[in-house]
Amino acid sequence: MGTIPRTSDVRQGGMPVASEMEAFFNPSSVAVAGASSSAMKLGNVTLANLMRFGYRGKVFTIHPRAGEIMGVPAYPSVREVGERVDVAVGVLPRESILDFVLDCAAAGVKNVIVCAAGYSDAGAEGAELQRRLEEAVRSRGMRMMGPNSVGTISTRSGFVTSLMSLDPIEPGPISIVAQTGLFAGGFALWISSTQLFGLSKVACLGNKADVDEVDILEYLEDDAHSGVIAIYSEGIRRGREFWELASRVSRGKPMVMLKGGSTELGMSMAASHTGSMAGEDAVYKGALAQAGVVVVDGIDALFDSAKALAYCPLPAGPNLGVVSITGAGTVLVADACHRRGLPLPPPAEKTVRRASEGLPEWAQLGNPMDIWTATLQGSVEDAYRVILGAFAEQEDMHTILVVYTLVPESEFDGAEMLAEMRESHPGKPVLACFLGASEVDRKRWFRSMEEKRIPVYDSIERAVGAAWALARYADWLKRSGG
Repeated sequence: MGTIPRTSDVRQGGMPVASEMEAFFNPSSVAVAGASSSAMKLGNVTLANLMRFGYRGKVFTIHPRAGEIMGVPAYPSVREVGERVDVAVGVLPRESILDFVLDCAAAGVKNVIVCAAGYSDAGAEGAELQRRLEEAVRSRGMRMMGPNSVGTISTRSGFVTSLMSLDPIEPGPISIVAQTGLFAGGFALWISSTQLFGLSKVACLGNKADVDEVDILEYLEDDAHSGVIAIYSEGIRRGREFWELASRVSRGKPMVMLKGGSTELGMSMAASHTGSMAGEDAVYKGALAQAGVVVVDGIDALFDSAKALAYCPLPAGPNLGVVSITGAGTVLVADACHRRGLPLPPPAEKTVRRASEGLPEWAQLGNPMDIWTATLQGSVEDAYRVILGAFAEQEDMHTILVVYTLVPESEFDGAEMLAEMRESHPGKPVLACFLGASEVDRKRWFRSMEEKRIPVYDSIERAVGAAWALARYADWLKRSGG
């Protein structure tokens, strides 16, 4: 297939969309309206986050009376700042937002983030207010994220507008586009405190009166720091444009998507959450899969798949080679692979010969392989090393999955062993899964593995789901000529 042309890179006004989006992630200056001398105000949280993340641009606050807030100069209006403001954040009640936007327009501010809710998420009256707000922004050549948005995170620039107190997040290859602020709130906290994959950028779009998934995806397409794009959407307004863009972006960057509103109740909740009308689920999923987007069914799967795609090479095919220290693990993997349509090829004759060095004479070698019998004549590490090495050599075992259970008797440096195997087989994805462990051991092993960029999961279903995502995307690339 040929390259899909870039049809929507320039707006009617002539400015490239990527240039318009830049100020939402890497502004030289920001004005925050809504902070005050009261530490409980949400605007103060935004200011504190900017300081905590090490944002190096200029920061101004907008307040009718205060001369300084948290050490930041305050001005009665954006017009009175007297310096260039790249983006303004309105942490204000709905009733004050239109005046705030008009003030920004008069000051020459081209990008605004509107945090207030109560627009298309709140019935007919709110929808009319949103229409007026959108018209005010559009007619003045501005771009708006929101309303009902907590804005953006950019880990490398330190720019963050979240309304929840966050700790700095490690820069990484995954960028997130979402309608909900949860990804710049609770999930950002979870990532910063428990995960090592890091983030590049997060955009929380809210009601999408102006900036939507198409705008952000066009920006991320050429962003050198965004290697994998994860999307949460409750309904895509510009469906055809999104599909064409996703078909192009997927050729260079994996995209994973979770669509909210796939049930009748979910659709009604989406309408009250961000004012989105969720489309027919089967149609959405079919079209997205055709565009190369890996469509998943839950939040865990969204992160699991994005992590695997960020850490692993793409497999040459869908087959798994699985080694487990527990027989229950082999049964559960077989069931999960069957549900996902991932084949488990039998060990080839050469594989059997290689693996027999670590097995009793009477042991049967299968796939998935229970290595418990091998531990009876050697160490747990020796058993894993010999059989995993044999499986990795077999060409039609395209992805290797290792199942552990952690008890004192099975302790060894599993991360180092898998890192060595990956180095000797650089084109073969390696994933790990834990069944049972003390919380201390689980955290320790997770960290040791992921420091070496080996994706780890705490259930077989999640590990197999991640392997499926790798295979799904690799297959699409192969079929599409990407």
